[in-house]
Amino acid sequence: MNHFQNIVLLVADSLRYDTVWGTSRKTLPFLMNRSYNFHQAYSAGCWTLPATASIFTGFLPHEHKATTRTRKEFRKDRPTLAEKLATLGYNTVQITANTVTTHIFSLDRGFQRTEKAWQWFNSSSIPLLNFVLLMSKRRMRKKVLQGDFIGGKMSEDIKAGQAWFYSFYNMQLSRAKEILTQNSLKNRKTFLFVNLMETHFPYHISPKFKALSRNTFGKLMEINSLFHLVNQTWLSSGKRFIPPAMLQTLRKRQQIAWGRIAPRIDEFAQYLSDNFPETLFIFLSDHGDNFGDENWWYHFGNVTEAGNRVPLFISTPDQHIGIEFDIPVSTQRLYDYIIQSAMTPIGSTPVNNYFDNPPCIQSFWYDLGGKTLPQYQHDQFAFIHNNHRYVNRDNQWLSFDTTRFNSAAAREELISGNPIHDLDLSGNQRQFLWNTFDGFSRFSKSIS
Repeated sequence: MNHFQNIVLLVADSLRYDTVWGTSRKTLPFLMNRSYNFHQAYSAGCWTLPATASIFTGFLPHEHKATTRTRKEFRKDRPTLAEKLATLGYNTVQITANTVTTHIFSLDRGFQRTEKAWQWFNSSSIPLLNFVLLMSKRRMRKKVLQGDFIGGKMSEDIKAGQAWFYSFYNMQLSRAKEILTQNSLKNRKTFLFVNLMETHFPYHISPKFKALSRNTFGKLMEINSLFHLVNQTWLSSGKRFIPPAMLQTLRKRQQIAWGRIAPRIDEFAQYLSDNFPETLFIFLSDHGDNFGDENWWYHFGNVTEAGNRVPLFISTPDQHIGIEFDIPVSTQRLYDYIIQSAMTPIGSTPVNNYFDNPPCIQSFWYDLGGKTLPQYQHDQFAFIHNNHRYVNRDNQWLSFDTTRFNSAAAREELISGNPIHDLDLSGNQRQFLWNTFDGFSRFSKSIS
C-alpha cells in the first residue's frame, strides 16, 4: 500500500468547540461526512504557545516548558513534528498568520520554510483605528516606545500585529494549494502547517476590522471591551469592565468569523480529496476562548471547557463516511499519531490507538508586568474522565460536569479526596496521571 504523500495540519486559532458544533447545521458538510469527528478533544494548553508546542512535540506544557512565564525555554532535546517529518523525506512548510508560531518562540524549528501572511501585505500605512487598537496591547506599546515605529522601521512583531485587523485566510489556503501542486510536480512529499487567525481576537467579521455594533456608542463600547479583553485588565484591577451583553457581542464576533471561513475550509478539504488523495488532513483549533464562561475572560491562565475544548477532524483517504468519537482525547497525542502515520502504509495506523490516557490540561498564571492580583496567581492542572473535568488549584481538587458546557449555572464544585486515587481508572491511566501531576507540580514550584 502507498504511504501518505502529504500531511496537512490546519489550525483555526482560538476557535471554540461550540462555535463549530453549537448549531444543528453542519458548517463543514464535506469534511464532517468524511472524517473522524471528535467531540471531546482538549488542548494541552490554553493559548497558542503551549498548545502548539504540545502538538509539535507530544509533550505536555510542563515537559516542553514553553509556557506563559517561561516563553523562551522551549526544549530542544526532542525533535519537533517538522524536524521528524523532514528526516522522513517531507518538505516542511509553515504558512502562518500568528507571530507566536514563528521564530519568536522557536515554534518554526524544523520547518524548511515559514511563510508569514503579514509579509504579503503592504504595511506602509496603518489606518488610525487599527494603530490605536494595536497599541492597546502592552507588548506592542513597548515595541513602539523602543522606537521601532517612530523610527520608520516597524518590527516584525508590529507588522505581524496587522493579522489582527486583516483577513489572510483566502491567500493562505490558495498558497497551500500552490505549494502542494509544486511539490507534487517534483514528486516531493509535503508536511504543511497552516495557522489561520480569523477566529482569534479581534475575531474577523469582515476582510478588514470593523465593529459589529451599529451605532457610535455601541461601537465605542465594543472597542473598549476588546481592549479590556485582550489586556485582561481584570487580572490587575479585580474589576469586570465588559458588560455581559457586550461579552455576547464579542462571542458573536467569533461565530460570524467562523461562518466566513468555514465554507473555504470545507472547499479546501474537498480540494485535497479530489486532487491529492494520498493526504492525511487534520483540522482543529489550537485552543478555545472565554467570554465570561466559568467566570473567565480571554484565553490565558484557564482550564475551562470554552478555553480548552476544541474541534478536531482527522480525514484519511480510506475514510468515506463521518465517524463520531465522543471520548476524551488530547491534541497533544497528534504528534505520535502523525509520525506513525507517516512511517506506515495508509490505513495501518488506527486513530483510536493514540488516545488511551485521559487528556490533561495545564495553565500557568499570566504575569501582567508584576500587576496580577494574588487571587489570580495560581497554576492549574486538570484532566478529563467520564464527563467530568477534575481541577487542582491551590492544592484543592474541584470537579466540573462537562455535559453542562454552556450552562450559565454550571460551576466547579469542591470535592474531598484525590480523584487520581479515588476514580475508577485503569492501572496505566492512574500511573500516567500520578506521574503527570507530579511533574506538573515540580515544574510549577520551580517557576514560582
